[in-house]
Amino acid sequence: MPNRWICLTAEEQLIITAWAKSAGWSSHGNPSEQKKSKKLENALIKKMNAVDKTISVSSRKGKGRNLQYWLCDKISKLINIKWVQADDSCLIHSREMGQHGTDIVLRRKALKKFPFSIECKSTETLSLIKTIQQAEANTAAGTDMLIVHKCKALKSPIVIVFWDTFEKLFKEAHNHD
Repeated sequence: MPNRWICLTAEEQLIITAWAKSAGWSSHGNPSEQKKSKKLENALIKKMNAVDKTISVSSRKGKGRNLQYWLCDKISKLINIKWVQADDSCLIHSREMGQHGTDIVLRRKALKKFPFSIECKSTETLSLIKTIQQAEANTAAGTDMLIVHKCKALKSPIVIVFWDTFEKLFKEAHNHD
Protein backbone atom coordinates (compact mmCIF):
# COMPACT_ATOMS: atom_id res chain seq x y z
CA MET A 1 0.00 0.00 0.00
CA PRO A 2 1.32 3.51 -0.74
CA ASN A 3 2.54 5.68 2.08
CA ARG A 4 -0.71 7.63 2.58
CA TRP A 5 -3.09 8.27 5.44
CA ILE A 6 -6.67 7.05 5.53
CA CYS A 7 -9.28 8.14 8.05
CA LEU A 8 -11.18 5.38 9.81
CA THR A 9 -14.33 5.67 11.87
CA ALA A 10 -14.37 4.28 15.41
CA GLU A 11 -16.36 1.28 14.18
CA GLU A 12 -13.83 0.57 11.43
CA GLN A 13 -11.05 0.72 13.99
CA LEU A 14 -12.92 -1.82 16.15
CA ILE A 15 -13.28 -4.15 13.17
CA ILE A 16 -9.54 -3.98 12.49
CA THR A 17 -8.83 -4.66 16.16
CA ALA A 18 -11.17 -7.67 16.07
CA TRP A 19 -9.46 -8.95 12.92
CA ALA A 20 -6.06 -8.61 14.53
CA LYS A 21 -7.18 -10.51 17.65
CA SER A 22 -8.79 -13.35 15.73
CA ALA A 23 -6.06 -13.43 13.05
CA GLY A 24 -8.69 -13.39 10.33
CA TRP A 25 -12.38 -12.93 9.62
CA SER A 26 -14.78 -15.12 11.60
CA SER A 27 -18.27 -15.81 10.26
CA HIS A 28 -19.63 -17.01 13.63
CA GLY A 29 -21.98 -14.97 15.82
CA ASN A 30 -25.17 -12.96 15.73
CA PRO A 31 -26.56 -12.62 12.13
CA SER A 32 -27.35 -8.90 12.55
CA GLU A 33 -23.82 -8.28 13.85
CA GLN A 34 -22.41 -10.30 10.92
CA LYS A 35 -24.36 -8.14 8.46
CA LYS A 36 -23.19 -4.92 10.16
CA SER A 37 -19.59 -6.16 10.29
CA LYS A 38 -19.68 -7.22 6.64
CA LYS A 39 -21.00 -3.76 5.67
CA LEU A 40 -18.20 -2.09 7.63
CA GLU A 41 -15.68 -4.50 6.14
CA ASN A 42 -16.79 -3.55 2.61
CA ALA A 43 -16.66 0.17 3.46
CA LEU A 44 -13.15 -0.23 4.83
CA ILE A 45 -11.97 -2.15 1.76
CA LYS A 46 -13.47 0.55 -0.47
CA LYS A 47 -11.62 3.27 1.47
CA MET A 48 -8.35 1.38 1.34
CA ASN A 49 -8.69 0.81 -2.41
CA ALA A 50 -9.47 4.50 -2.96
CA VAL A 51 -6.14 5.47 -1.38
CA ASP A 52 -4.30 4.26 -4.49
CA LYS A 53 -6.32 6.48 -6.81
CA THR A 54 -4.72 9.74 -7.84
CA ILE A 55 -5.95 12.32 -10.28
CA SER A 56 -4.46 12.01 -13.77
CA VAL A 57 -2.20 14.69 -15.25
CA SER A 58 -4.83 15.65 -17.83
CA SER A 59 -7.47 15.99 -15.08
CA ARG A 60 -5.12 18.17 -12.98
CA LYS A 61 -4.46 20.39 -15.97
CA GLY A 62 -8.18 20.55 -16.72
CA LYS A 63 -8.94 21.69 -13.16
CA GLY A 64 -6.26 24.37 -13.42
CA ARG A 65 -7.46 25.48 -16.86
CA ASN A 66 -11.07 25.76 -15.63
CA LEU A 67 -9.96 27.97 -12.73
CA GLN A 68 -7.92 30.16 -15.08
CA TYR A 69 -10.87 30.53 -17.49
CA TRP A 70 -13.19 31.34 -14.58
CA LEU A 71 -10.75 33.98 -13.35
CA CYS A 72 -10.29 35.51 -16.81
CA ASP A 73 -14.06 35.84 -17.04
CA LYS A 74 -14.28 37.44 -13.56
CA ILE A 75 -11.48 39.92 -14.32
CA SER A 76 -13.09 40.71 -17.68
CA LYS A 77 -16.34 41.62 -15.94
CA LEU A 78 -14.58 43.59 -13.17
CA ILE A 79 -12.62 45.83 -15.52
CA ASN A 80 -15.09 45.78 -18.42
CA ILE A 81 -12.67 44.43 -21.02
CA LYS A 82 -13.78 41.60 -23.27
CA TRP A 83 -12.06 38.23 -22.83
CA VAL A 84 -11.79 35.81 -25.75
CA GLN A 85 -9.45 32.89 -25.04
CA ALA A 86 -9.23 31.96 -28.73
CA ASP A 87 -7.83 35.43 -29.55
CA ASP A 88 -4.08 35.35 -28.74
CA SER A 89 -3.91 39.15 -28.86
CA CYS A 90 -6.75 39.60 -26.35
CA LEU A 91 -5.89 41.91 -23.43
CA ILE A 92 -6.85 39.14 -20.97
CA HIS A 93 -5.57 35.64 -21.66
CA SER A 94 -5.19 32.34 -19.82
CA ARG A 95 -1.64 31.07 -20.21
CA GLU A 96 -1.33 27.56 -21.62
CA MET A 97 -0.56 24.80 -19.12
CA GLY A 98 3.12 24.19 -18.48
CA GLN A 99 4.35 27.53 -19.80
CA HIS A 100 6.56 29.76 -17.67
CA GLY A 101 5.11 32.94 -16.18
CA THR A 102 1.89 34.09 -14.57
CA ASP A 103 -1.22 32.01 -15.15
CA ILE A 104 -3.26 34.97 -16.37
CA VAL A 105 -1.72 37.25 -18.98
CA LEU A 106 -2.88 40.85 -18.73
CA ARG A 107 -1.81 43.32 -21.42
CA ARG A 108 -1.76 47.10 -21.70
CA LYS A 109 -5.13 48.54 -20.59
CA ALA A 110 -6.12 45.35 -18.72
CA LEU A 111 -2.86 45.37 -16.75
CA LYS A 112 -3.28 49.05 -15.96
CA LYS A 113 -6.81 48.43 -14.62
CA PHE A 114 -5.88 45.20 -12.81
CA PRO A 115 -2.19 45.49 -11.79
CA PHE A 116 -1.63 41.98 -10.47
CA SER A 117 0.61 39.05 -11.39
CA ILE A 118 -1.69 36.09 -10.85
CA GLU A 119 -0.94 32.51 -9.82
CA CYS A 120 -3.87 30.04 -9.87
CA LYS A 121 -3.99 26.85 -7.80
CA SER A 122 -6.87 24.37 -8.04
CA THR A 123 -5.80 21.70 -5.56
CA GLU A 124 -7.01 20.06 -2.38
CA THR A 125 -3.63 20.60 -0.69
CA LEU A 126 -1.69 23.82 -1.06
CA SER A 127 1.99 24.23 -0.36
CA LEU A 128 1.70 27.89 0.59
CA ILE A 129 5.40 28.73 0.81
CA LYS A 130 6.19 27.11 -2.57
CA THR A 131 3.17 28.81 -4.15
CA ILE A 132 4.21 32.21 -2.80
CA GLN A 133 7.77 31.67 -4.04
CA GLN A 134 6.46 30.75 -7.49
CA ALA A 135 4.15 33.77 -7.55
CA GLU A 136 6.92 36.11 -6.41
CA ALA A 137 9.28 34.76 -9.09
CA ASN A 138 6.66 35.56 -11.75
CA THR A 139 5.63 38.98 -10.41
CA ALA A 140 6.16 41.67 -13.03
CA ALA A 141 7.47 45.12 -12.16
CA GLY A 142 4.71 47.53 -11.14
CA THR A 143 2.31 44.74 -10.14
CA ASP A 144 1.43 42.94 -6.93
CA MET A 145 1.44 39.18 -6.47
CA LEU A 146 -2.02 37.61 -6.23
CA ILE A 147 -2.75 33.92 -5.63
CA VAL A 148 -6.18 32.43 -6.33
CA HIS A 149 -6.75 29.07 -4.64
CA LYS A 150 -9.73 26.79 -5.21
CA CYS A 151 -10.51 23.48 -3.52
CA LYS A 152 -13.58 21.38 -2.75
CA ALA A 153 -13.45 22.22 0.97
CA LEU A 154 -14.02 25.93 0.28
CA LYS A 155 -17.33 27.31 -0.94
CA SER A 156 -15.56 29.79 -3.20
CA PRO A 157 -11.99 30.42 -4.40
CA ILE A 158 -9.85 32.50 -2.04
CA VAL A 159 -7.33 35.24 -2.81
CA ILE A 160 -3.97 35.49 -1.09
CA VAL A 161 -2.00 38.73 -1.12
CA PHE A 162 0.71 40.23 1.07
CA TRP A 163 -0.44 42.49 3.89
CA ASP A 164 1.01 45.63 2.29
CA THR A 165 -1.02 44.92 -0.86
CA PHE A 166 -4.18 44.45 1.18
CA GLU A 167 -3.45 47.62 3.16
CA LYS A 168 -2.93 49.61 -0.07
CA LEU A 169 -6.20 48.30 -1.53
CA PHE A 170 -8.07 49.05 1.69
CA LYS A 171 -6.75 52.62 1.83
CA GLU A 172 -7.64 53.18 -1.84
CA ALA A 173 -11.15 51.89 -1.28
CA HIS A 174 -11.69 54.12 1.74
CA ASN A 175 -10.17 57.26 0.19
CA HIS A 176 -13.27 57.47 -2.03
CA ASP A 177 -15.60 57.89 1.00
